[in-house]
Amino acid sequence: MTDTQAKPIPPAFWAGLSAYAMWGLLPAFLHVFSKLPPLEVTAQRIVWTLPCALVATLIFGGRATLRVPWRTLGLLGLSAALIGGNWLLYVWAVGQNRIVESSLGYFINPLINVIMGVIFFREKLTRWQAGALIFAVVGVANQTFMVGAFPYVALGLGFSFALYGLVRKLAPVEPAAGLFWESAILFLPALAVMMWHIQMGGPVMGGSVSMAGLLLLLGPVTAIPLILFATGARGLKLTTLGLMQYLAPTLQFTTGLAMGEHFTPAHGVTFALIWIGLALYSVATFQSSRKTV
Repeated sequence: MTDTQAKPIPPAFWAGLSAYAMWGLLPAFLHVFSKLPPLEVTAQRIVWTLPCALVATLIFGGRATLRVPWRTLGLLGLSAALIGGNWLLYVWAVGQNRIVESSLGYFINPLINVIMGVIFFREKLTRWQAGALIFAVVGVANQTFMVGAFPYVALGLGFSFALYGLVRKLAPVEPAAGLFWESAILFLPALAVMMWHIQMGGPVMGGSVSMAGLLLLLGPVTAIPLILFATGARGLKLTTLGLMQYLAPTLQFTTGLAMGEHFTPAHGVTFALIWIGLALYSVATFQSSRKTV
């Protein structure tokens, strides 16, 4: 008899899973700041992310990774604007109890990436991908006409994050170093927002010691998942990482429902259509990965 032992799960798997779980549970944390202006919360997030990203870069990448050419710095300026806008919209949506709609944006993000590939890289659509996009379009139409609300929050989050990913793909820089430069580029505008908030009579650091501590946590809460994701991306197959990404919007979706957000059968039809589209997309991804093996 041969003694067969199950292979241990690699650390990269747990790192990737932890990253998506943290992103999925982020709305529950951001909801604590729902009484603060979204612009102030976003500014605090940028300011406290900067030192965390610097420490992460020095530990995991080294000082050399901070050196980037001017062209790359220009791309990081664009990615900084995109991720800053994405954060602002997301914080606002959480404060407005629109977590479920926000999750829809990250569910459709892979399908938006397909559109980006066709537009910017002239990639050809497979039948499975075309079918997935059709279901996504029908889902958006259902949300617009049957629910009676165009999903601008979902589309805004989905497209801004997809464009952010596209720009970062073109910028040859390590994840932590990229986050450092993005935070550094946004630092002075964020600091100006914080000063303006105080001058307008707003509370300093949330107005209490406990709130100040929570605002400080925005830095590591932003940086740690990125580092874990980078670790997972290096050690996992793209198909594994691609399927794992649905954990984040699933947790966001359940968080919104647990908080009692409005969800009707018409909403259910929208999500069902999107999920069917994602199933087709997953089939296309799996078939593509088998062909490249």
